[in-house]
Amino acid sequence: MKKLLVLMFLMFLSCGQVDQEKPENLIGEEKMADLIFELALFDASKVFVMKGETSRIGLDSESFYKYHNIDSTQFAVSNAYYAKQPKAYLRIASTAKKKLEDFEKRVQESQNEKIAFDSIRKKLSPKIIMDE
Repeated sequence: MKKLLVLMFLMFLSCGQVDQEKPENLIGEEKMADLIFELALFDASKVFVMKGETSRIGLDSESFYKYHNIDSTQFAVSNAYYAKQPKAYLRIASTAKKKLEDFEKRVQESQNEKIAFDSIRKKLSPKIIMDE
């Protein structure tokens, strides 16, 4: 995920600031950051296999675009526009990276809570059994 963001950052940083007319259906910077964040999660989830399962989770782009009320052309045009606006794309990539870091932190906290809960439950289990 981080490699993808760094690669995108370097690619778009290498493009000079070019004055270009905004596309009519340009996706806003905040929504683009959300889309890039979700696409990074989708990319990471391709290798995820649930415990006890043998097949991977399948995500299709059509449902992704439909969920966000956009189409692939609108995303591609918006991405191309921002690619030629490195300062704007840097803001978008930074926001997406921050969202990924926050998500990772929440996942870690959730895992720590589960571990703490499981350890408390294990400590209480013998007492509960003896009381019965």
